[in-house]
Amino acid sequence: MQTIDITEHEQDGLKAFILTLRPRRSADPRVAYSFCAILGCIWFCAGTIISMMGGWPVIGFFGAEFIVVAGMVHVFIRHSEVLETIAITANDVTVVRKALGREETKTFPASWAQIHYTASSEISTPLEIRSHGEGIEIGKFLSKNEKNKTAGALNEGLNRIRTAALERP
Repeated sequence: MQTIDITEHEQDGLKAFILTLRPRRSADPRVAYSFCAILGCIWFCAGTIISMMGGWPVIGFFGAEFIVVAGMVHVFIRHSEVLETIAITANDVTVVRKALGREETKTFPASWAQIHYTASSEISTPLEIRSHGEGIEIGKFLSKNEKNKTAGALNEGLNRIRTAALERP
């Protein structure tokens, strides 16, 4: 799965530029939960063997450890399920952020929207979309290089959509 996904399409004669951002993650949910299942089986077998040898008080600790590890994997997976979609059309720029089961939407007029990012090698600067004194930070989870690439792609897409809107009769 890519971190930055760019698509363009034409609908009813109008062009749209859509950029989707996702955080990097080391494993998808299926792999992470499979890891937990394998780990649970190993701990269950080890606990059973140890309890048959007379160490039955250890079973409770094995179960508690498994619950903690599985809980941490679940929290990691939930926090990495972030999706930001920036859709640029001739009329507006819409940012939709889905995170932790909530969805936040912010819309700006396309003719006034600005992509604001000042690349710095020393500090992490925010990548924002601004208009009329309001703004929203996007791609908090991106690296500096990815933010730079995203800012360039958004500026290019916004300029292309604006130009196409001016050329349209």
